[in-house]
Amino acid sequence: MVKLSIITVVYNDRAGFIKTANSVAEQRSFYPNIEYIVIDGGSRDGTADAIAEASSGIDYWVSEPDKGIYDAMNKGIQAATGSGLLFLNAGDYFVGDVLSTFRTAPAFLPVKYIDILGRFRNRPIENPRTGISNCHQGIIFEAKAIEYDCSYDICADYKYFLEHGYDNKIIKLSSSGYVFFDAVGVSAQRVYERDRQIFDIRRQHFGLAVALIYESLPFLKRCIRIILRK
Repeated sequence: MVKLSIITVVYNDRAGFIKTANSVAEQRSFYPNIEYIVIDGGSRDGTADAIAEASSGIDYWVSEPDKGIYDAMNKGIQAATGSGLLFLNAGDYFVGDVLSTFRTAPAFLPVKYIDILGRFRNRPIENPRTGISNCHQGIIFEAKAIEYDCSYDICADYKYFLEHGYDNKIIKLSSSGYVFFDAVGVSAQRVYERDRQIFDIRRQHFGLAVALIYESLPFLKRCIRIILRK
């Protein structure tokens, strides 16, 4: 059975960490060969104490200042010894025996998107020019070659997928369980900076013309919807 390294990045979220750690512990009954890694950014709200209390179920953990979420994720990657990597950050959790699918092959897991009203939405992988719809919590990476560019503190994952992700033939899906994730993260809180970084990454990879076209698409779609309602 292939070893799967699950990495949790956390900062000042004691309750979220406890929920995530409990979820990982439950998954061991479905997939025993789990290595659990926790990277805390030097929390001051009792999170580090909660990690210490749960340390019997953690293979590696550290609590120290970092340079942002992707720096913390890179620390987790460097500490991992498994063949597969899955990021499940504080507040995220599994539902069902979703990790049982990893007995066969690394896979895109079936991620359910749910809004604040409780409505579910399934979103497939999109054109890389428009964005990456699958989040970390729905992807098991091969551990051999993953590292994030920390100069993009919000969108380093988008840059990574443009450079590496779409070369990998990892499209297995399963309906045996789900991964729920907390969408109130840094990318949701810093929308302008997120959009600026996405534009810069698109410009580098596809050229200025393509970046401008895809930057204007959301505005054009809103205009069309307004016109159609009249």
